Amino acid sequence: MAMVFTLVSTLKDAAELLISERQLAAQAKRDFEAAKAEEEENRKFHGTAVTRETFVEWREKFRKEMAEEEQKRMDEKEAEDKKKRVKEEKRMTGRELWEGGLAGRGEEEDEGADGLESMEKIKIEA
Repeated sequence: MAMVFTLVSTLKDAAELLISERQLAAQAKRDFEAAKAEEEENRKFHGTAVTRETFVEWREKFRKEMAEEEQKRMDEKEAEDKKKRVKEEKRMTGRELWEGGLAGRGEEEDEGADGLESMEKIKIEA
């Protein structure tokens, strides 16, 4: 009976050891795959190293892109200004009309002209 107990205990210990080793191996495999996936994901955050040559190349592209964008913006603004000028006709303000001598012209032109001539004659004669 003692021998059977010893054999069963030994087999039980061996089986427990085998199961725990398999679990550890499976866990190690999962950890390795997770570390590999994390490394792969972190790789996208590491770009090319910045050297003088790569920086100069990037700067030239960036400046060219900004100049094109500025030119496009200016062209759009000019087109918009043209549309505004075509749609809106310039109306003179009252002050501009008065200063230009255009105020009061209209139906009363004939009457106003006689009055002005007589006023000029008065001023000249005096």
